[in-house]
Amino acid sequence: MKEAPAGDDEPLEGDIGPAAGAAPRTASRPAAPAVSEAAEARQALRRFDAEREERRRATNAVAGRIAVAVAALFLAFLTYDSATTAVRAHSRGDAWIYPPAVVGGACAAGLVALLTWAWRRRRLGM
Repeated sequence: MKEAPAGDDEPLEGDIGPAAGAAPRTASRPAAPAVSEAAEARQALRRFDAEREERRRATNAVAGRIAVAVAALFLAFLTYDSATTAVRAHSRGDAWIYPPAVVGGACAAGLVALLTWAWRRRRLGM
């Protein structure tokens, strides 16, 4: 098997990255294009980073919307459950204000706060 010389930059099969698409450098090649290749590589890396950042922001925005929707559904369910428990306890003559009504009120307040925050954030374009 023949070993490659130390300065050989030819990419191997399956290589990725800036050197994978670059042509092998030869002694007859001037040094000036190497500078522009490096600048092009830096520009490509900046472009790839910007695209990755844009995808990350879009993914985080979707995840945030899903989290707000799940939290709103959970608070709505807790409010409904506490209200039905309070009505049932009131009809039986049990204590209905402290445990069920207070928990339901706190959940309703949290739901209103969450929906108000989400609506303002959407309206302001954040």
